[in-house]
Amino acid sequence: MKNIKKYGFVIFTFILSAIGFLILINGVENGVDSANEYLSTSMGGSMDTDSFLLIMKGYILSNVIFGGILLLVGLSFFCMSIYKLLKEMDLGD
Repeated sequence: MKNIKKYGFVIFTFILSAIGFLILINGVENGVDSANEYLSTSMGGSMDTDSFLLIMKGYILSNVIFGGILLLVGLSFFCMSIYKLLKEMDLGD
């Protein structure tokens, strides 16, 4: 149980960082897909090009920001938890 508590946070932050990285990498593709879905469902498939591009940029930006936040938070806590583990191992010797 102690090992789960000790290494669980490290694993969780690594997974959080990986998810943030994947969202960041696929942000443009997911943003375009979301904009196309918005166009087909709520606008009936017809919209002005300038408005569509503005909506598409908004979806892309929100995906990139969300992925960046997850990656930043995940990496910050991952580094902090690795530092804490290394410090505990050094004190244990």
